[in-house]
Amino acid sequence: MKNLKSILTASALATATMLSSCGGSTSTQKVKLDTQADSVSYAMGILMGSNLQRQFDSEFSSLLSDGVNKDNFLATLQMVLKNDTTSLKMTAREAQDYFMSTMQALEAKQQAIEQAKRDSIAAVNLEEGKKFLEENAKKDGVVTLPNGIQYIVLEEGKGKKPTIDDQVECDYEGTLIDGTKFDSSIDRGQPATFPLKNVIKGWQEAIPLMSVGSKWKIFIPAELGYGPQGNRNIPGNSVLIFEVKLHQIIKQDKKK
Repeated sequence: MKNLKSILTASALATATMLSSCGGSTSTQKVKLDTQADSVSYAMGILMGSNLQRQFDSEFSSLLSDGVNKDNFLATLQMVLKNDTTSLKMTAREAQDYFMSTMQALEAKQQAIEQAKRDSIAAVNLEEGKKFLEENAKKDGVVTLPNGIQYIVLEEGKGKKPTIDDQVECDYEGTLIDGTKFDSSIDRGQPATFPLKNVIKGWQEAIPLMSVGSKWKIFIPAELGYGPQGNRNIPGNSVLIFEVKLHQIIKQDKKK
């Protein structure tokens, strides 16, 4: 939510355009474009009015069930611009306090609703993830570790194994159990290089088991991935599936 000052500034500059589009007293016939100042002012009105309209349609409409009452907005704006303060029912300070407190309360309510949705999805994912791993463990070639990580060896390499203190270079593709792809170094066209200490717990525990040159399919339980909070486009409590090709180990002393 933009601050009140910026919103009201945009509102004042957009008055001519908004009045025209909403049936106010100003009409297109009364707009003069005789001078550069006229034209610049007119252009500013269009730009600021369009920006304000987007705010009405997006920010405020998502918080206010009935959207913005444009008639109230324009009538009040005209009174302020004409210095008709005797007709106003709030002082500028009272308006600011009311506006900000109301928006904050509505935003908090909206955030609570969105969090409840995320929690509900995470709860479903937790149960579906457990069932998936239970069934996956029964498949041929799947190895299940004591920590719950599962893997299938697709290609067996003959190189060394990294330690938690190493950096590694690898190609990988990450998907959810429904097949949704959420990340891929292959799509970016460049292998990823990173210290193992800086990645999720599941990678910290699985990658050191791989030899350079190996390609594994790794199934990581939610608690060793991003947990109930999720991450960006990964919903909470998601089982993560990675196909990882370990290219090389980059020792810390080599980096230096």
